[in-house]
Amino acid sequence: MKKLLSSLLALALGLSLAVLPASALELDEARELLAVHYVDGVPPKVLELPSLDAILEAIGDPYTFYMTPEQYDAFNKSVNGQTVVGIGATVETAYDGGYRVMSVLPNSPALEAGIRPGDILTAVDGVAMSPEVDPRIPVTGQEGTTVTLTVNRNGQTLEFTLTRRAVPIPIVTYEQRDDAGYIDCISFGSTTARSVQDAIRELDDETAVWIMDLRSNPGGDSGSTAASVSLFTGGGIMLYFRDGSGDYNYTYTLPTFPDMTDKPVIVLTSEHSASGSELFAGGIRTYTAGIALGQRTFGKGTAQIVFDERNCEYMENGEAMKITAYRFFAPDGATNHITGVLPTLLISPENTEAAAMLLTNPQPQRPDGCWKLVLAGQTFYLKTDHAKVEENKAAFTELLEALPLSAALYKGSGFATWTLISPEQAAKELGLSFKPRTFTDTEDSEFAREIDTLATYRILKGFGDKTFRPGETITRAQFCSMVASALDLPAQTQGKFSDVKEDAWYAGAVNAMADMGFVSGKGGRTFCPGQTITYQEMVAILSRVAAWVSMDGYDLDGQLLMPEEVEKYSNFASWAQAPARNLDELHVLAGDLAPTDPGTREVAAAMLCRLMERTHLIWD
Repeated sequence: MKKLLSSLLALALGLSLAVLPASALELDEARELLAVHYVDGVPPKVLELPSLDAILEAIGDPYTFYMTPEQYDAFNKSVNGQTVVGIGATVETAYDGGYRVMSVLPNSPALEAGIRPGDILTAVDGVAMSPEVDPRIPVTGQEGTTVTLTVNRNGQTLEFTLTRRAVPIPIVTYEQRDDAGYIDCISFGSTTARSVQDAIRELDDETAVWIMDLRSNPGGDSGSTAASVSLFTGGGIMLYFRDGSGDYNYTYTLPTFPDMTDKPVIVLTSEHSASGSELFAGGIRTYTAGIALGQRTFGKGTAQIVFDERNCEYMENGEAMKITAYRFFAPDGATNHITGVLPTLLISPENTEAAAMLLTNPQPQRPDGCWKLVLAGQTFYLKTDHAKVEENKAAFTELLEALPLSAALYKGSGFATWTLISPEQAAKELGLSFKPRTFTDTEDSEFAREIDTLATYRILKGFGDKTFRPGETITRAQFCSMVASALDLPAQTQGKFSDVKEDAWYAGAVNAMADMGFVSGKGGRTFCPGQTITYQEMVAILSRVAAWVSMDGYDLDGQLLMPEEVEKYSNFASWAQAPARNLDELHVLAGDLAPTDPGTREVAAAMLCRLMERTHLIWD
């Protein structure tokens, strides 16, 4: 995997993998739970393995695991915000030369010692970390005892000695920051919605824009997430679940649920925002209550059932088992699994918070000296004076560079005049160094809008001379690379094709697409990566993608072709007729190419962009 969910060190590895052996639960009981509930089904040969550890390893799902009583207690504490004994730091469970510190809690030994997010934990009390070592085990200890952590910080080795103590986990904190109501939420637990409600009640009168900071939030309870979203949107369906049989159910809040504010909300995201965080962003997107700003999120679109003594007679003495039972979707039908949530404004980590704060000004009494941004159904205001402050220049510049074509930027003047202006021209007038994310040769393309949209979200990679060469044909390898980038698929090194060399620039993308079932070979275990892809081949691949990323695409994929549809798409090969119908229904088809014509780079980009827009992977 390219990344794993973060977990809280020292008695609070709440959403991490369980690495201790499963023991108390009887093996046959565990087999039954997995056979009945696991969303993708478990092959009989896997269920026949001799231990639960072996079964779970063969399934390979980081979210399906057994928890000892101690681990389950830690899980509940990390989600619901209690006081735990430890050092007060979060760390990724992904091992890459150590365990990366993701965040440091306030009022914690880790903060006081000087540990920083981004530090790589390499040793504890002189014992080197390794992929087999659960960092919780050496770090955990009695209150008042000490522990020495060795970290790597930008190539420098540092040691910190900390005294363990009780650390409160504040899953929600809030404050007034100038004209922004700022809510920092690190988990959707039992108290989250109530705390968010308290924040709105206390601060809304003085707030122009709400900021919901979910950059360190790995998820939590779906009901808590639904209630928290509804405070900004009012009642409605907040998420859909689909089980292994293809059946849906959903979580909703009643129409009478209080919509507590009409102010727009900016959701701050990072690669650590997962699960409930992604659902929250999807709810805000669906109900046009605001925007997201930051980085693409983690990509956890599966939901788990936790079996414990309350709902399963097999569980005893506080143990539990967590099993992936559903795939979930935002209210608009989009998945975030693997693909994550692509924010409305793609901003670097170092400028995320500052860029958000630039958008939190109230509507001015007169436009002079201000800028108006209309984006995703919301209106935000910026001030010229803020762009001239040295510490704001980088964030202001990147904010302008990140604006999609769907945004409208206006310059204010006089008492009541707003003049439409391009981001590049605005940057020039503000004295900022603007670097467009788009290409130099797409202006005359029929599909310039789609190409430039994908370029703004850094999905398309052109050539070294900053061109895209829209009219050129596109190879099978290039098309796979384009789609894999759009979906944020993790590169796969092990391939199925004899002619895709492991060190080829496209190998990771082609193997990832094959692993997802989006592409297949040409016979004899070959892929023919350098061969030009045809229009109908692109259509067939994108139809499979649509079925995976959205509820609408999934439903279309399950519908048989009607006789009149067979006639309508008869110029396509039989295997491409249903995919052509599916993409036509989604309004994705582009260009005037015949099915067997070579695909072009501009048509490929146009259909990919339209697919992402129609399935809501692109915010607008």
